[in-house]
Amino acid sequence: MPGTLLAACCHPDAQPDIARMLADLRAGKACVSQETTLRSRNGAQVRVAITAAGCGAGEKRWLIWKHPALQGCEEQDRLLARVEEERSLLRAIIEQMPEGVAIAEAPSGRLIHYNEQLRRMWGRPDMPRDLRTFSGLHSDGRPYQPEEWPIARSVASGEVVRDEEFRILRADGTWIYINASSAPIYDESGIMRYAVAALSDVTDRKRMEEELQASEEKYRGLFENASDSVEIYEMVRDEHGEIVDWILRDANPVSQRDLGRLDEIVGRRITELLGAGVMAEYIARSREIMASGVGQRYEHSFWGNRYYISSNFPIGKDLLGGVSTEITGRKRMEEELRLQQQRLELALSAARMIAWDWEPAAGRLRISGDFEGIYGRPPFTRPEERLALVHPDDIDRLRAEGEHSGPYHTEYRIIRPDTGAVVWLESRGEVQRDEAGGVVRAVGVTMDITRQKQSRQALEYQQELLQGIIDAIPVMITIYDPDIRFFHLNREVQKVLGWSEEDGARGDLMARFFPDPEYRKMAGDYMQSLKPGWRDLLLVAKDGSVVETAWANIRLSDDTRVGIGIDIRERKRAEAAIIESEGRFRALMNASPNAVMLIDRDGTLLALNEVVAERFGGSVQELMGRSIFDYLPPDVAARRKEFVGEVFSTGRPARFVDEREGMVLYNSLFPVADAEGNVARVAVISYDITEQRRFEEMRRQAFTQIEQNIEQFAVLGDHIRLPLQVILGTAELLDDEQASERIRKQVWRVNDIVRQLDRGWVESREIREFLRRHELV
Repeated sequence: MPGTLLAACCHPDAQPDIARMLADLRAGKACVSQETTLRSRNGAQVRVAITAAGCGAGEKRWLIWKHPALQGCEEQDRLLARVEEERSLLRAIIEQMPEGVAIAEAPSGRLIHYNEQLRRMWGRPDMPRDLRTFSGLHSDGRPYQPEEWPIARSVASGEVVRDEEFRILRADGTWIYINASSAPIYDESGIMRYAVAALSDVTDRKRMEEELQASEEKYRGLFENASDSVEIYEMVRDEHGEIVDWILRDANPVSQRDLGRLDEIVGRRITELLGAGVMAEYIARSREIMASGVGQRYEHSFWGNRYYISSNFPIGKDLLGGVSTEITGRKRMEEELRLQQQRLELALSAARMIAWDWEPAAGRLRISGDFEGIYGRPPFTRPEERLALVHPDDIDRLRAEGEHSGPYHTEYRIIRPDTGAVVWLESRGEVQRDEAGGVVRAVGVTMDITRQKQSRQALEYQQELLQGIIDAIPVMITIYDPDIRFFHLNREVQKVLGWSEEDGARGDLMARFFPDPEYRKMAGDYMQSLKPGWRDLLLVAKDGSVVETAWANIRLSDDTRVGIGIDIRERKRAEAAIIESEGRFRALMNASPNAVMLIDRDGTLLALNEVVAERFGGSVQELMGRSIFDYLPPDVAARRKEFVGEVFSTGRPARFVDEREGMVLYNSLFPVADAEGNVARVAVISYDITEQRRFEEMRRQAFTQIEQNIEQFAVLGDHIRLPLQVILGTAELLDDEQASERIRKQVWRVNDIVRQLDRGWVESREIREFLRRHELV
C-alpha cells in the first residue's frame, strides 16, 4: 500500500502508541518494539509487533510483524538491534567519506540520503530531494534534463555510470565541476531497491586544466603566429654520448615554408632535410649549448643568399629550441644604403655639390662631396669660415640671411683662393634655433652653379635664336593655351593664312579658322588630345579662302601646346598626279600578258596584275598583302627567296628560269630603290616561255634530222660512186662499142645526179652554220 499513511492503517486505540514512537525518534531516542493493533484491508483487527528507526531527513523505517509467541520476542528484539547497529555504522562511514554520497530509492528516484560532503558541495545543509530541482550543464554546454542525471539513469535502467563530468549550480548561485559515478543496489531477490552515487568536486582540477589549456593555446598561438622561424629539435647522440644529429620535433608555419609540410618533416633528421655538410657547423654549436646550458645568438647566411639572426637554447633534456629572424631585407637595405651613400658621393661630385650638417653643441660639422673642388681649399671646421671667401658685393646680404631661422635659399659668389676665379654658389637648407636664438642645427646643400649661370645666358641667346628660327622657318607654328583660346602665330602662319598676332590674341581665332561648329569641335578635340602623327585640316584664311593643311601637336612641360603645320596644297596636287600615275601603271600592268608584281623582302605582294592573280587562283584583292612564297612549293619558294635576297643585298637585277607543273617561266627581278638609294622593293616580271621552249625543241629535233640526212647524203654519194667506177670499167672492156657508149652515158648521168647531191650537202652545211651563228638552233 505505497503512499498510505501508517496512522490510517492503525486501530484508533493504537494511534497513541505510534505518536509516542515518532516523538522518541524526533528526540533521537531508540524505539523499543511495542504491541499494537492494525486493521487489515478487509477491516479486521490484527495484533502486531512494531518498531521504527529514523533514516535521516525526516524519513522513518517501520518494521511490522504479526504478534509472535512470547518466547520469540527477545530474539526479534536482538536482531532488530543488530540491524540498527549496522545501519548506524554504514551511516557513519558514508558521512566520513571524502566524496559526496547520495542515495535514491527505486523506482521513484527520490533522494533519501546524502552525506555532509555532498551538503558542503551544495552549499547549504538542507538539500532538495527531487532531482528536478537541480540545474546542471553537460561538458558541451547542454542543460541536464532530470532523467539525465547519473543516479536517475541508474534508477531508471540499472545503468552503471563511471566518471561522468558536468557542471552543477550550487545553492549560492555559483557553478562547480562534478565528477560522478552511480550504480543500482539490488536486494537478495534481485529487485532494485536503491541507487547510490558518489560525487567529487573537481572544480580546482578543471580550472587548472583550463588554465593549462589556455596556456597551451597561448603558446601554440605564439608559436603558430610568430613572424620568426621557430623549431624544436631532439638531440641524437652516438654511443659515446656525443651529439651527432638533430631530429625535428616541431616547426611553426614560417619554418615550414622553407622545410616543407609538418607531416613530411617532423621526426626526420636535420641532416636528411638539409644535408650533413651544411649542418656540421650548427651541430657543433649545439654541443657547446647543451654542454653549457647557455643559449647562443649569432648571425649567419642560409638558403643561398638569405641572412638570419638565430638563437639556439636548451629547453629540456636533449631538446634544443631555435628561433630565426630573417634579416635578408635589412642586409639588402644596409647594402643599398652603402651603395646609396656611394652614389650620393658620386652624384654630389658629378653635380659639383656638397651636403653639410652642422651641430654647434657637439662641435661637429659633417661635409660630403667634393668640397675642395668647389671652394678651392680644404673643408671648413666652422660655417663662418666661408665668409672669408664671399665676394665683397654679396657679403652683407649673406650675413643678414644668416640670422634667419627655418628653410632658406640663397645664391652668392665666392673667390677661389687657389685660382682667384669667381664662382657662383647656390645654397639650400634649414636652420633650427632654440628659444634664445642660438643655432641648434643647420643642414643643407651647396652647389656650384657657375655653369648654370653661364647656361642661362646661353639659353637666353638660344631663345632669341629659336624665336628667329620660328619666325623665319617656312613652316606654320602656333603656340596656344590648353583651352585653345589664345594663339601666338609665326610669320609663316601670317603669310599663308593672313591672320595676324592681334587676331590670335583676341580669343576667337578657332571660330575664324573653323566656322562650321561640328568641324571646329573635331579639330579642337584633335588639338587637345595631342595624339601622335599628322592630321589634314581645312583652315579658312583671312581672305575667306580654304587652305588645305596638315598639323601635328605637342605639349611643353608647362602645358603650353605647340602646333606645327604645313601647307599641303602642292602635296595634294602631287598626290593626285601620283594617283593618276598609279592608274596608268596599273593599266600597263594589267595590259601585260606576263605576270608582273611588286614585293618586299618578305615576299609580301605590294602590287600585282590580273595575270598573277589568275596564275595563283585568286583575285588581286585576295592576294594583295599576302606572301608570294605561301603560294609556291617549299623547294621553289626557298629558291625564290635566295634570288630576292640577292637582289636586296647586291642591288643588281637577277634572272632565272623555273620549270614546274608543266610550265617554263623566265623570271626577271629588278631592284626598286627608295629616296635614300636603298633597295626597298623588288619588281618581278615572269614570262611564260613554255610554247617557245616547245618550238625550240621541235626546231632542235628537225635540225638534228637535217644533219643526219646530210651525213646520209654524203655516205650515199660515196656508195654510188664506187659502183659507177666498176660499171664504167666494165663498159670499157665490152666489145660492143654502142653498148659501151650507152653505159658510159648512163654512168655520167648518174654521176651528175651525185654531184648535185654533193652541192646540196655543201649548201645544207652552210645553212646549218648560218643557223648556229644566229642562235636559231
